[in-house]
Amino acid sequence: MDEILRLLKEQFGVERIDFNLKLMGKNRIYAYRSCFEELEEYHSGVYFGKLERDGIRLSIEGCYLLKDQIKKNVIEVDYDEMIKWLSGEDLKRKAKGYVVLKWKDYLLGCGKGVGDRIINYVPKERRLRRLNISGSNSE
Repeated sequence: MDEILRLLKEQFGVERIDFNLKLMGKNRIYAYRSCFEELEEYHSGVYFGKLERDGIRLSIEGCYLLKDQIKKNVIEVDYDEMIKWLSGEDLKRKAKGYVVLKWKDYLLGCGKGVGDRIINYVPKERRLRRLNISGSNSE
């Protein structure tokens, strides 16, 4: 876990966390608080992020768990960029490495800057869907 804490500090400026982290299959990291009861577990906590070969890619929940501590690599977006991001589109912004996207006080998740764009990792099931309303009653 020392490596995860080192990466959190290096990438996002996080000094400390007040919960436990557990590395599980496929390099997925889960965040949890210890329970005093011994329970058989399927897995502990909420999905926090993934340990990649070039850093930590935080989940949306991971971003919120660290909301008050993230000091580095935060990119503020406008309304139109927020809609694009939550719809699953990459953003045309210069960035390098893993970044947290923010609109007003809302954290939108983590993306990866690869030069002139930020790769979107918002899961398909969590993306905005646009309604196609047809058949209006205007004659």
